[in-house]
Amino acid sequence: MKERKRLQTGYPGSYTIEMAWIMAVFCFVMVVLIQQAYRIHDETKSGMNLLEAAERLRHDEDEGKDAVLKEARQRYGLLLSIERMQIGADAEGSRIRVWGNGQRKDGPWSLEITEKRYEPEEFLRRVAALKQLEERNEGSIQEGDAP
Repeated sequence: MKERKRLQTGYPGSYTIEMAWIMAVFCFVMVVLIQQAYRIHDETKSGMNLLEAAERLRHDEDEGKDAVLKEARQRYGLLLSIERMQIGADAEGSRIRVWGNGQRKDGPWSLEITEKRYEPEEFLRRVAALKQLEERNEGSIQEGDAP
């Protein structure tokens, strides 16, 4: 009599157990990657928000500090990894300092941006002084390191 070969319709049990381990490791890696993406998202969003507030305070003399900070707080929206976010601004002479800090699960987060106040009149004074120098020296302003 001839023996018939049976078709194997399933897999041995070891494949199932190995696949369970692989899926557990895969899920763990995906969770870590998503958490890191949330962290990068929140740090970038917070930094850009502070930079925008600093630029608005630096350039606009009509808008008050409180209005700019209020809008910046409203723009934060949902932060996924930073809690208790606080921002503030100080004007120290010709410099503007905008700061933000919050709490992450792995420790505190903070960022400080210091910018020089935008003063177009200073630039215009320098251009006028250069033009006067050029007229006084009859257009012979030295180039480079020439004596």
